Amino acid sequence: MIRTLIALLALATGAGLAAPAAAQSPDIGERLEGCAACHGERGEGVGGTVYYPHLAGKPAGYLFEQLRGFRDGRRHFPPMTYLVQYMDDAWLREISGFYAAQPVPRALPHAEAAPMTATQQARARILVREGDPDRDIPPCSACHGETLEGLEPGVPAIVGLPADYVIAQMGSWRTGLRQGAPPDCMATVANRLSLADITLIAQWLSRQPHAADARPAPAASFEPPLACGSLSHAETAR
Repeated sequence: MIRTLIALLALATGAGLAAPAAAQSPDIGERLEGCAACHGERGEGVGGTVYYPHLAGKPAGYLFEQLRGFRDGRRHFPPMTYLVQYMDDAWLREISGFYAAQPVPRALPHAEAAPMTATQQARARILVREGDPDRDIPPCSACHGETLEGLEPGVPAIVGLPADYVIAQMGSWRTGLRQGAPPDCMATVANRLSLADITLIAQWLSRQPHAADARPAPAASFEPPLACGSLSHAETAR
């Protein structure tokens, strides 16, 4: 724990106050040691975690917007806010580009989720692949892609994430603790889903590994069904 805090302090007070160039710094791996404590050396995740997500291979535009969200108060998690509160956009772009360029981890680094019955798995799969038209809930795959590996530049992969992390993020959208650029499509979806369905989706997604060649779909490969401000915001942030 002490080593982690020292690494976080070094990142926030050293690299964070600099104004880096657009190209990646040759020592970026060392400068991101604080990030590695929770997310892995190259964003591949940390074995056995029950909460922290892996970052490797996610779209740079998405990662950049999340870092800005922590800095600017649209997302709330004290360790992350502490890290990025003094970082400028140039450094946040460099961090985002570094993690986006890393290979997506094949093995699931997080701790195993709670057991699911066959009925629960079937219900989760329907919500992810078909949605719930009666409640005007689109399937997860309509925005995150058929492979659930995301869409450039602003939609992340959602497979292989810790269940507790997904549940926490959906809860934050429901309460307004996490906010995207308006219209906030994820807040809309989270508030239409029941808490029970959110739990099933999170547990199911946590069990799904990335494919061998997993990458986000190219920009404009498909049109998400909901208006989503974070998509256009990610495009203009590149």
